[in-house]
Amino acid sequence: MEVALLLGVMMILLAYGVPIAFSIGISSSVFLMVTQMKPLILIAQRTVLGTDSFPLLAIPLFTLGGYLMESSGLSKRLVGCIEKLLGGAPGSVGTVTIVCCTIFAALTGSGPATVAAIGAIMLPAMLKNGYSKSETGGILAAAGSLGPVIPPSICMIVYGSTMNVSIPEMFVAAIVPGLLLAASFVAVNLVMNRNKKAASAVKYSRKEVMESFIQAVPVLLLPVIILGGIYTGIFTPTEAAVTCVIYSLVLGIAYREMKFSDLISAMKKTIVTSGMVMFIMAMSANFGWILSAAKIPTTVANALVPYLGNRFVFTVLLLILLFIAGCFMEVLALVVILAPILIPIGVQLGMDPLHLGVTFCIALVMGLITPPFGMNLFTAAAVCDTTFVEIVKGALPYICVALIMISLFAFVPQITLFLPGLMAG
Repeated sequence: MEVALLLGVMMILLAYGVPIAFSIGISSSVFLMVTQMKPLILIAQRTVLGTDSFPLLAIPLFTLGGYLMESSGLSKRLVGCIEKLLGGAPGSVGTVTIVCCTIFAALTGSGPATVAAIGAIMLPAMLKNGYSKSETGGILAAAGSLGPVIPPSICMIVYGSTMNVSIPEMFVAAIVPGLLLAASFVAVNLVMNRNKKAASAVKYSRKEVMESFIQAVPVLLLPVIILGGIYTGIFTPTEAAVTCVIYSLVLGIAYREMKFSDLISAMKKTIVTSGMVMFIMAMSANFGWILSAAKIPTTVANALVPYLGNRFVFTVLLLILLFIAGCFMEVLALVVILAPILIPIGVQLGMDPLHLGVTFCIALVMGLITPPFGMNLFTAAAVCDTTFVEIVKGALPYICVALIMISLFAFVPQITLFLPGLMAG
């Protein structure tokens, strides 16, 4: 009854188009008023406490770092270097795009930001080399989804904060799945576009390639500094986010490509994006506290475990639910709503919490490239100046491969747990 009341009110509000944060907050308030479980003053207290978290400071900082990179010349130098290194083979312009998105994802952690930054540079080259707008948009949307998968990932920061899981450990565990997902996208591109022109008909000398690489070294060093610093314990994810912002500012000034107006624009975009995310987190604090106080996760787990039978059945149902939910709702909201309810069931069935967390986040992130509300699809449509339907057509092969790869990660925990185990010694 309690679960039906809490989730029922929220779903009704969402169906009527009420914003996610308000839907979560109102449903939590209605639940407290009807059940009289605790005084309503706790809503205000929990809302404030929901954002009073040091790890969550990484969200606006990584967001700002991503926007600064768009205007600091980093993406252009990255694309130039990768194009000279990989651009000699047929169909390689798509490979260059995917590799650049993969590296840029490790810098920003944002899917739409990756699509916008790399897409603006690669679109003319892809069209010139025989790719249609549909194919170009499909590649950009799919490769951009690597942003929230490859560390640093805002989705994983929210998950770690919500479920009290080590954020650095989640970052380590996501590296291998993220790289395998990128490799699968490259394979699809090479198979489907093997008859396309090479990214560059010009044969570059070793000296030119080396010069381009040297120019891109500061860009390539950033993910090494950020992730290396986190994994070695030199700084926390939040401190790494500060490093990302300072590094981007310094490079933007050094390259003389960042104007003061670009800095102001990046800050404005960060305020809007971070405000939305943190408002959801504040409202979700009430939701999560109610779930815990009413012992709803334990009740649901005890009720469902006897019927699920084993890990295989649970994993299948979990993936189906996350794939469908990711199509219709914002990823971060789904993390704070579904994780406290579903993850305890998997843990009770004997599954590793770290593996569950990474699988959970990657499966939800696929909502970015899944119609009807995939944010990357809309961003790619805007970048390529074409229709949403055309982008979906181009992205379909990558969506299918992504679903296969995520299922592989879910059913083979060693893929996720290999690197954390190796680093733990």
